[in-house]
Formats: sequence, structure tokens, C-alpha cells
Amino acid sequence: MSVVRVAPVADIPIVHQLTGDLELEREGVVEWAGTHGGAEPVTIFHEVGDPTPTRMRAVLNVPPWCTFHVDDRGEPAALFHGVCGEVDRLLTTVVPASAYRVRYASPPSHPVVALQSELTAFSFALVAREMGLIAHACAFTTSAGEGVLCPGVSGTGKTTLARLLSATDASVNVLTDDRAIVTMDRRGVRVWGSPWPGAARIAGSGSAHLTTVVFIRHGESARCRSVTAADAFRRLVNTLSVPLWEPERCDGALAVVDAIVSHARLIELTFPPTTDGARWVLGEVATDAPVGAA
Repeated sequence: MSVVRVAPVADIPIVHQLTGDLELEREGVVEWAGTHGGAEPVTIFHEVGDPTPTRMRAVLNVPPWCTFHVDDRGEPAALFHGVCGEVDRLLTTVVPASAYRVRYASPPSHPVVALQSELTAFSFALVAREMGLIAHACAFTTSAGEGVLCPGVSGTGKTTLARLLSATDASVNVLTDDRAIVTMDRRGVRVWGSPWPGAARIAGSGSAHLTTVVFIRHGESARCRSVTAADAFRRLVNTLSVPLWEPERCDGALAVVDAIVSHARLIELTFPPTTDGARWVLGEVATDAPVGAA
């Protein structure tokens, strides 16, 4: 058995254990320093075997990539379909919140790609621990140390903004250009970087208290407007790993979204995708002045 250890993500170490001749390719990730790692690790076991979901029911289909299931305990599983030259593989919950297994239909001809299984197992564990969600977002910390989350689906400009911010102000710490971790505890909501970047390949290992949520739009002129909590909630849900396949755990996940919209400043910024536009974004994020009505 071989073991691959990933530096902690939001203080949670990730450990891959591979049997036989299986090798791991962490394609899609970059060099990752991680955080201090005081939490129980998430362990992912990899083996060759039958990937048929037995004693499970399908609850959510995401074509062509995967189908989510729940087992007879109500715990989640994901059947990843053999697209892009990969074999079918089934990720199941061994021990909720801490251990997961990936079973491959046949011995892969190349090292197995970690990205999907790593993201999915980590998402399952975050929800089971009732501590947070993965956000499809750019995230950064300001020079004052405040956390900013810029959520959005593909094509909204997250990667462009991350690149511009990295090149514009050395005092700004860009945490990620694609996937941020949002956690909640008695001290409030915190945003973290992750080892799963987008095209800009930015994976910062810092974190900060979340103070501002920015919905970004590209435009010829700069404009800032406030966003209502209800509108922000709706838009955030579409970009967070809310466990729609586990209805009994949705309430806890939605409580994280509610905490975000209840305590963070919520704004929409329209700006040209230029260096000057990025400077303007930083100025608007830093200001305490009221913005225009939604």
C-alpha cells in the first residue's frame, strides 16, 4: 500500500491510501503549503473492485460526470462515470466525516486522478462535520486582513479578477481563483484557500474572517450596488456545495449560507477587467461607505 498525504485544507489533513499497483496523479492541483492541521484527517482509500452501487438509491444525476447516491445508512456516495478516458469509479462513505473509499472498475492504465475524489470526499466530510462548504469562488484577504469571497459560476470573471489582484497589490493575499472553503463556528464565518485552483493556478493557504461577499460582473464602467440578503442567499446557494443529495443535512449547510448573508457586507461590483478596475474593486471593498440601493 502506498500513502499520499496532502497538507491540511482548512486545518483538515487529507490522506490517500492506494492498494496494489494504483498510483495517484494529483492533476489539477498545485504546490500547497496548507494550514496547521489540528483536525482529524479525511482518509480516502483507493482500490480496484466492483463499482456497482449496491444497497443504494440514486438521488441526483449530474450528467455526464456522476450520479450521487445514498446508502442504507443515509450516507452519501458518488458514481463517477468513465468520461475523458477514465474508468467508472464509485466513492462511498466508510466512516462518516472521516473515511471514504474509491473503487475502480478495472486497473487504470495511468495513475488515477485525485481531483474529483478528493473534492467530493472533502465536501462530504465538511457537511458531515457540520463545519462548512466548498465555494465556487475567487477569494482574497485585504491589506487589513479581512476576508472577501467572490462567488460565481464559470465565466463570471473569477480567474481574471484573481490574476489582476495578484498583479496589482502585493498586500492583497489571493487565496484561490476557483474553490474556496467557507467554515462556520462559534467565532463566526471564515474563508480559506484550497489546493484546487482554476486556470490562474492560485492556491493560497491563508484564511481570514469573512467580512464581504462580492458578486462580480464585467462592464465598461465601474458601478457598485448593494445586494439584499434574500438575493445573495439565492445566488450563493448556486455556487456552494450544498448537499442536495442529503436532505437531512441540508439544514446545517443552509445555516452556513444564512450566517454569511446575515453578517457579511453584500455587494455587486461591475468593473472593467483591467488593472485600474482591480484597484477600484479593492477600494470599494475597503470602504465602509454605504452603497446604492439594490
